[in-house]
This record gives sequence, C-alpha cells and structure tokens, in this order.
Amino acid sequence: MKYSRASLALAAVACLSTDASAQQHADISGLWTRGGAAETPFRPPPSGPGPVTTLKLPGQSVPRLAGDYNAPILQPWAADVVRRQSDLVRAGNTVNAPQETCWPMGVPYILELNFHAQIIDDGKQIVFLYERHNQRRIARMNASHPATVKTSWFGDSVAHWEGDTLIVDTVGLDPRSWVDNFATPHTEKLHVVERYRRRDAGNLDVTVQVDDPGTFTTPWSALVSYYKDDEPWLEVACSENNIDAATGKLYAMPLAAKPDF
Repeated sequence: MKYSRASLALAAVACLSTDASAQQHADISGLWTRGGAAETPFRPPPSGPGPVTTLKLPGQSVPRLAGDYNAPILQPWAADVVRRQSDLVRAGNTVNAPQETCWPMGVPYILELNFHAQIIDDGKQIVFLYERHNQRRIARMNASHPATVKTSWFGDSVAHWEGDTLIVDTVGLDPRSWVDNFATPHTEKLHVVERYRRRDAGNLDVTVQVDDPGTFTTPWSALVSYYKDDEPWLEVACSENNIDAATGKLYAMPLAAKPDF
C-alpha cells in the first residue's frame, strides 16, 4: 500500500497534535508542604456533606484533636469509635496516632500530614513521597484497578488527567488505618478519589472525595491545600523518632500478631 506525501504529512501532524494534547496539563511535580499542624485538618467543602471536624461544645474549650462524633456522615458504630477517641483526648490522655507508632497513615489520612510531600510525574506513573517515615505511594497512569485487590496500607491507585486536574482513584485500603486525625475508621469498602489542581505557581489545591458504605451514611468530600516549599528534605525515620514530646517516653513499636508470609 502506497501513501502520498500529503497523507504522511497529515499523519505526522496528527501524531504531534496527539502528543501535544497529552502534555497540555499543569506540572504538579515538586516539593510541597501542608504547613503547620493547625493548618492540616480537612476543610469542609462549600456545599454538601463534609468531613468530621473538631467537636464544638457551647462555652467549653475543646482540644483540636477531639472529633465530633455527632457528625451526620458517621454510622453509629463509627461514631462510637470517634467518641471513644474524643473522650480520651478531652480527658487529657496521650493518644498515639498511627504515624507516631510507626503505622503507615494510608489514604486519605496521609493528606493531613504536615511534613513535606514530593510529587514526581514521569508520564507513566505519579509518585508521592512523604517525608515522615519515608512513606510513599504510586499511582499508575491511565490504568485500571485489578479485578481483585489485596488490601494494603496505601491501597491500589490509578490516575489520569482531565484538563489541568490530576485525578487519583484509590481502593483496597487496609481498615487498620485511620481516615483522619480523629481516628475515624473505615472498612475494606473505602474508595477515595483525589483531584489535584495547581492554582498558581505556589499553590496546589486538592479535593478529596470519600465513599465507604460500610462506615459512612453518605459519600463526602474535603478540601486540602499544599504550597511550595524550599526547606530541606529531612530524613525522618520512625525508629529514631518514636518519642512522646510531652513525656519524653518512647512509644511502643507495633508488633505483628502473625507473619505476613
């Protein structure tokens, strides 16, 4: 079969156009931070169901990490879990969050981390590196979840671009992880969708959508903001940083009840 020069030229232009369109999205690679700990909780969306927030009691000062167990998104059993955690915090007890005892944080909880996050986009996958305890995630570009997913700390993530928005879809998350700083639980049915959009050169906005019919009464969403940071990346190893800042005592290390092999 023969092709004219004109048809070959048109084919070349079409290929170039396809490649160009595939690259027409904002670059979100780089070093980002959530800022101070006070800035990291999930923010409610402008409308619709939102995340668990700090408990509000009229005339009372409530610790920031005491979750509102009355949140309408919580099923009764999940509300009981948040209530127990909230009661401990309000009573002044030291509550060890997962990352303080070397447990991986999981998704979406990792988005509340106030340490650096490094994002790398190589065109085939998106790599998320988190400064604290060398946690990491990989989202395969333009791929599908396998038919059967074995649960893991960060689950199975796939991603694709829609214009300037990177969409990361995650399933198969280990139910031992928390959803947020309030110890909000989840089941193996948890499904998280993150939408990353670069607002400008220094700011990255993320919308997090959470669905778990085993835990929540309805799907809900939350807002997260990152901003560019040029501070040095630190090596934060859990085995060297498991010290309670208040008491100076070491947190106990997690022990596996049975081997993984």
